[in-house]
Amino acid sequence: MPETAGDHSGQRLAQALAELAEVQYELEQERYRRAETQSLFDLVLGAMSDAIVLVDAPGRIARVNDAAVRLTGRPADALVGSLAAELFEAGYPGTPWDILAHSPEGRLPAAEATVRSVDRGPVPVSVSCSLLRTPNGRVVGEVYAMRDLSETERLLHELEEAESRWRLQAELGDLLGREVDPRESLGEVCRWLGRSVRVAAAVVLVDGPVVNRVVAWPPEGAVFEQLGRLAGRPPDRSSALDTSLRELRVIHADGVRPDFPLLSAAGAPEGVASAAVVPLVARDAVLGALVVHGPRAGDVSNRTVAVVEALAGRIAYAVANSQLGEAVGQLEGIREAARFREELLSGVSHDMQTPLAVLLGSLAALQREDRVTPERRRRLHEGMARQGARLRRLVQQFLDYSRVEAGRPVALRLRSTDVRVVVRRVRDTFGAGRELILDVPDDLPPAFADPDRLDQVLANLVSNAVKFSPADTPVDVTARATARSIEISVTDRGVGMTPGELARAFEKFYRSGRAENIPGTGLGLYISRVLVEAQGGTVSVTSRPGEGSRFTVTLPRYEGQDPA
Repeated sequence: MPETAGDHSGQRLAQALAELAEVQYELEQERYRRAETQSLFDLVLGAMSDAIVLVDAPGRIARVNDAAVRLTGRPADALVGSLAAELFEAGYPGTPWDILAHSPEGRLPAAEATVRSVDRGPVPVSVSCSLLRTPNGRVVGEVYAMRDLSETERLLHELEEAESRWRLQAELGDLLGREVDPRESLGEVCRWLGRSVRVAAAVVLVDGPVVNRVVAWPPEGAVFEQLGRLAGRPPDRSSALDTSLRELRVIHADGVRPDFPLLSAAGAPEGVASAAVVPLVARDAVLGALVVHGPRAGDVSNRTVAVVEALAGRIAYAVANSQLGEAVGQLEGIREAARFREELLSGVSHDMQTPLAVLLGSLAALQREDRVTPERRRRLHEGMARQGARLRRLVQQFLDYSRVEAGRPVALRLRSTDVRVVVRRVRDTFGAGRELILDVPDDLPPAFADPDRLDQVLANLVSNAVKFSPADTPVDVTARATARSIEISVTDRGVGMTPGELARAFEKFYRSGRAENIPGTGLGLYISRVLVEAQGGTVSVTSRPGEGSRFTVTLPRYEGQDPA
């Protein structure tokens, strides 16, 4: 059957419908691809930590990501449609044409700007932007990429604060190290601390429950007066100071009411509007507290308290180390004193054995009168007298040492003293045991001295010369007058002394290494110096190793003074 016109028209319609279906399919595919791309684009925008803002050609916001919502504090639907220029503080380009005015290439490098945030106020950002163009170069909008700098600034601020605290710690260490005892630096520490953190400061040290020392800066005003009343008694039970010490916690009030019991139950001192009490604790010991205060509310802020807490730890350990050193020193002093006492008693008992043995032996001999000739009895009496005098000197020396150590003056009876008589008496005391060569002029003027004490001094010096020189060598005792004084010298031909031994010759208990096998207490020269100086004189020594020593006593001449 031949084709009709109707058939031909139907075929063309079917073909057109098929082509239309194919176009529709391609359009659906394109829409699907665009939706997929859009979803991927949204996913990328949402994952970015930087805030991304897409702006159309007139300068209105078209798209934003979640980071932009967080940065501005505004929801996405409130941002879309608003002017991009409203995001920034004045001065940053907000439209494509503003960008072109700044850069013909249409791209601005990263620069610092400020974004207006609803909930955070001005937020510092690093922002860069670029124009959006079609393939043929037509400008259709712009894109902003913004990075929040507030966290960076916070970290930088914390770093600066940490650096500042370390610097303050170092300066505080220098202050505490200026004195042998860091507690002597506390006044300077309070002044420095007050100026560094712009508050007034005080250190309150305690000994158990009692306040034993208060140091404050400035050293005036109502706070200083109230602090001064704390010394020597426990802190008020209801005060912030007492609470801080008992509970070992920081008490902080950035706004102080008049009834706030900072230091006492009576309330805050006049002029205190903010304050903090920081306990000083080291090695589990409560040493006291650091008190800071200011005249305005907020002067003692949380930041100030954080700094003060760090510095309080350094102060506490310095005070603890000082107390530990003091305790160790006291312990060493006790041990040294005990050792001195043992050596003194040992030396005194050893020195007393010889005269006591002689006295007892002489008494035993005298009891056998039928066997003792008159000459022998005379010699025994003389020996007993010498040993008794020696024993008396040892006892007197020990008593003098005890008086000096107790801080009491030695007993003296100053008057006109004939040095010749004293020297001869010393010679008679030593008898024939050692040759004493005397060189004392008959016309020697009298000295102004205590004759018994001078006898004691010369006996000590002669005894020392006898101990440290060979038995077959003499000891010289000479005296001469000068315009204002009388000089008496005792010279031996013994072992002598080194420069180091000379420097310590008159120290109590000092005995040279060469005196180990020679009896003595190490007090003779020390007591001699004390007695001579008490009489207004001096005693000195010159010596050379292997050649002997010369001790010289210088006393004032008698000028008609009344007896002391």
